[in-house]
Amino acid sequence: MIIQGLTAENFLKYRHLKLNNLPTHGIIAISGSNESGKSSIGEAICFALFGRTFAVKPNETRKLIRWGENRCAVILEFNLKDDICYQLSRSLDRDNNHTARLYRTNDPDNPIARGIIPVNTALEGLLGYNFGAFIDSFYLAQREITAPKPQGNAIHIMAGIAPLIKCRQELQAELEQNKLTQKELTIRIADTDKQVANLAFNEQQTHILTTDQNDLANREKNFKDNKQYLKDIATDYQQRITKQQRDKTNKHWMIRLQLVALLLAIISFGTWFALSFYPKQPIIANIITNIIANIVPIEIIVLTQWLLYSSLVNILIIILIWIYIFVLNRRKKALRDAGNQLADILAVLDELDIGLPRNLQLNPDKIRPPKKTLAIKAHALQQRLLKAQITVPEIEDIVTKKTKWLDQVLQRIAWHQTELHQKLLHESEQRQINDRLASLNTALQTEERELQERIQVLIQAEELLQGAMRHLSHKFNHHLRGLASRTLPMFTEDRYQHLQIDEDLTIRAFSNEKRDFMEFDEVSSGTQRQMMLALRLSLSQKLIDRVVCENQFIFLDEPFAFFDAARTRSALTALPRLSKDIIQIWVVAQQFPEDFEFAHTIQCHPDCTEYSDETTSQLRAL
Repeated sequence: MIIQGLTAENFLKYRHLKLNNLPTHGIIAISGSNESGKSSIGEAICFALFGRTFAVKPNETRKLIRWGENRCAVILEFNLKDDICYQLSRSLDRDNNHTARLYRTNDPDNPIARGIIPVNTALEGLLGYNFGAFIDSFYLAQREITAPKPQGNAIHIMAGIAPLIKCRQELQAELEQNKLTQKELTIRIADTDKQVANLAFNEQQTHILTTDQNDLANREKNFKDNKQYLKDIATDYQQRITKQQRDKTNKHWMIRLQLVALLLAIISFGTWFALSFYPKQPIIANIITNIIANIVPIEIIVLTQWLLYSSLVNILIIILIWIYIFVLNRRKKALRDAGNQLADILAVLDELDIGLPRNLQLNPDKIRPPKKTLAIKAHALQQRLLKAQITVPEIEDIVTKKTKWLDQVLQRIAWHQTELHQKLLHESEQRQINDRLASLNTALQTEERELQERIQVLIQAEELLQGAMRHLSHKFNHHLRGLASRTLPMFTEDRYQHLQIDEDLTIRAFSNEKRDFMEFDEVSSGTQRQMMLALRLSLSQKLIDRVVCENQFIFLDEPFAFFDAARTRSALTALPRLSKDIIQIWVVAQQFPEDFEFAHTIQCHPDCTEYSDETTSQLRAL
């Protein structure tokens, strides 16, 4: 960047300042006594570029407005390596209304940027450096020349480690955030473990409850089956015992009828046999004659036939009655079987009553009869059932009691099933909570492991960045030593030719007279300023090499304080030869050697508030 012109209005001392047609090469000398406005020119350049100055704090920029005025304005004309001329204008009033505008000189109607932040951003993109880097390199304010802070942003930019530092800061921020997240994860994992412990979920309890539920379901089915079986058997027995009473009467009469039929069959068959095979016997003949004459006037052949038919019919009747009696006997046996089944089911129910769980028994605290007594009663009941000695009302009473007892037990089973169901629902909810907690715990532990791996990667990345930064810093210091060592002899007339520069920019100079390196405090104040000036100019060259990469101006405000005339002349002679890139050098001093030729001279006076009488319409437009 090379300055071509500077115009200021109501800025610090100057009511009006205008510098035109500034030379692009050589030294621009600004001289004058104290309070003559020499430093104001440098501060005007600084304000135009960055909206602030070294001498005035950012929150006190109103002090830059000339006393008694309401606003100030500055226009800076400069060109870059693309040979395009730019203009940068700023204005400020006492209400802190700050405006800025950057545009190409040949196209003022289409600004590159407008406003403080856009202009600062665009300008940094054009120049390659910001206010901090400018102050530590190209602008030496009126102050003691000291070494820049080794941790300053300008030094980082010059060393090429600014991106690495930014990356490291981001890594450190991410690392701290990850460590904080890891701490939170550790707390959450511990809290989850505590919740799991407090939950005390037991998988075996669910198995026990499920087993109990299945057992109750089987018992309920068994009781319902027995209840239905008892009902069916009792109904069947009642029907059979009712029929048995009729069958008993019918059997009694059938047996008598069978005896009559047997007697008639014997008589009919005997008569038939006698008439058929012994008809000529006197007795038989006499009987036949009396029957025919007195009882049945029928032929003998017909009579024998009827007698045969009679015997056959009686025999058939006997057979039918025998079959009927056989059926009745089968019914009686079926009654005994039904009675036996009824007795068995009643016995089974007695055993079920005894075998019920205590919480299902109707009277669990009641002393029940011993099994032997129950067995005797069951046997007596079975005998009565087998002998059909039990009445239908007795059967109904027994079945009603047992059914009522079964209903009560089923109610208890249903109640306990409901209770078990509720417990299983609770266990299911507990299981779901436990599974969620376990899943969450697993996910948290996985996240913690991944985060730990990420932390290790970040730590390794930070270590690598630190190594790269140390390497670049060492390389920067080595190059800086070389640059300063080439510059220092020009300032010291070869009395000091080598510099040692540590990582913290501590300087030691090699004295040709003493043939040894001397500490900074061991040399005179003038030599100290020469050494520090050589260091600052070397830093400026490093910044140019690193980011600017074009011709650059430099502003030195009172760099030769405490210099004698010889040192001043030596420094002025050396300055244009220091760098092929620093071609425009602004130097401020109270006075210069009279016979020294400068590219441009600016003479300031304490009582002069206007350097030029020209007034431009551009300032009026701000």
